[in-house]
Amino acid sequence: MGILKIAIAATVASSIAATAHAQQVRVIAANPQGSIFYAASVVFGKLMDEKLKMQVRVQPMAGSSTYIPLLDRGEADFGLTNVDDARSSFRGTGAFRQPNPNLRLTAIAFPLTLGALVINDSPIKTIGDLKGKTLPWGYNAQVTGRVLQEALLASAGLTMNDVKTVPTQSLFSGVDLLGEGKVDAAVISVGTGQAQQANLKMSSRGGVRFLNMDDSPEAVARVRKVLPARPFVVQPAPHAVGIIGPTTIMAYNIFLSTSAKMPDDVVYELVKMLHKSKEDLVKGHPVFRHFEPERMTEEIGVPWHPGAIKFYQEIGQWPPKA
Repeated sequence: MGILKIAIAATVASSIAATAHAQQVRVIAANPQGSIFYAASVVFGKLMDEKLKMQVRVQPMAGSSTYIPLLDRGEADFGLTNVDDARSSFRGTGAFRQPNPNLRLTAIAFPLTLGALVINDSPIKTIGDLKGKTLPWGYNAQVTGRVLQEALLASAGLTMNDVKTVPTQSLFSGVDLLGEGKVDAAVISVGTGQAQQANLKMSSRGGVRFLNMDDSPEAVARVRKVLPARPFVVQPAPHAVGIIGPTTIMAYNIFLSTSAKMPDDVVYELVKMLHKSKEDLVKGHPVFRHFEPERMTEEIGVPWHPGAIKFYQEIGQWPPKA
């Protein structure tokens, strides 16, 4: 009888623990509503709820500089981080005054693109032609923009010392300057509303266009000294304002990050699910069109979570390539 009671008690305890685990709410910290990070986080949350039976809440915040310290302390569970913020926050450099040693990577979520935008009738044809020209700079509200612009210029062997500057707060406001004719070029992602607005403002001059980036091994090596990024070919499409033909621009990865305190089994099941879910991800948001299940890891100098490593070892994606 005593053995039976012990067995029943163990079963009940196990059931209670499983229920508590299922009812735990996982928080995905995100950029403000309306941002790509917020929209992508909502898609992640929906799939985690449907396929892993996790209760998920997407919490919008001011930005990654706000929520990465929460990830480090385990006060938020997951969050999207671009490659520069992931590296800088882990080390405690750039916009991050303190290191965040508990930050861990789980998967490459998708790449974002960046190119140099000019007025269509401009004589500027290549990024190398930007030497001596005027570009936005400062980006006090978007410090990552400095690194991104420096990396793009590096593809042509240029630095910020080779150009003139006009101060502005963000990459987005920098494109506004282009639309106002106050700079010769501005760097921005393909498909942004700011690029569309600049295209309309400059319609009398043929709109705007993106410059081709040099994709030679030498150019890529120069870029990667500044930022882990790579060439990326964009084809003309209705949303791709400024892409007037197949155009090579720069792509850098966005990671789904977590804390070292997150249980291994949770991360393992999450990345396993994502690996099988590209179709559902794309249905959720077009940014996932460039999610690559066959390339979910990259070495950037930030540790990967053990639960993720276990899965990537099983499918042959470990160790990651630089």
